[in-house]
Amino acid sequence: MTEVQRTPIAVTCEHVSKRYAGRATEVVALSDVTMNVRPGEFVSLLGPSGCGKTTLLRLIAGLEQASEGSVRIDGEGVVEAHPELGVVFQSDLLMPWRTVLDNVLLQVEVRGQKNPESIRRAEALLEQVGLQDFAHSYPHELSGGMKQRVGICRALLHQPRLLLMDEPFAALDAMTRDQISVELSELAAKAGTTIVFVTHSIPEAVFLSDRIYVMSARPGRIAAEVAIDEQQPRQLHHRQHPAFVSKVAEVTALFESLGVLRDNTQQPVEA
Repeated sequence: MTEVQRTPIAVTCEHVSKRYAGRATEVVALSDVTMNVRPGEFVSLLGPSGCGKTTLLRLIAGLEQASEGSVRIDGEGVVEAHPELGVVFQSDLLMPWRTVLDNVLLQVEVRGQKNPESIRRAEALLEQVGLQDFAHSYPHELSGGMKQRVGICRALLHQPRLLLMDEPFAALDAMTRDQISVELSELAAKAGTTIVFVTHSIPEAVFLSDRIYVMSARPGRIAAEVAIDEQQPRQLHHRQHPAFVSKVAEVTALFESLGVLRDNTQQPVEA
């Protein structure tokens, strides 16, 4: 597979707020969010359900506009989807009538860029995630984890400089989730793509990220920034390292200080 060297994208959000008009009152989803993602970084947005993580991702994707503040990609204000953007959603969104290979190729077909080289890239990506033998299978013949792998390959096929991922493993069982996390860490390290990853799993964020933005409950604010000083890519055994265990404890303590997590004398709230 021919590798195309592309400079990863930087993302900057400054004093971003997002409000929605409700039936009875205005809903503030995000309040005064300032964050940055350096080129080639893997950054997670970590917080409880309803804290505005997905809203912030949609603002970066150009699917919505901020009520206040600015969202910029490489210094340019975001007004629509960036042409070198890839997105992976919670649902795999595969076309049931298309084979695995044809689903991966959908992005380049829409862009009018399907050619022998893009087909070779698609086949190589499927091989990297262990799906080379299923290239001509249909989605109904795949497990949930396999479908999500196809979705990741589709998002990476056009070699995006920026990849946004919205809780892509939320519906998967724990073992499949662990395996795809390893594969994503390897793919991300190889591609050098800038990645913004939404999750409410503390171990998942620590395992995958270079940095984590910890978000408070709604209205979502950046409560803390945590750096993960471990080399990429990572393997499952890294979760047993004292540094990993320490970081999980550090982030857990942050959520306890925010009142998102509580001890067993009170009703816990999942982060």
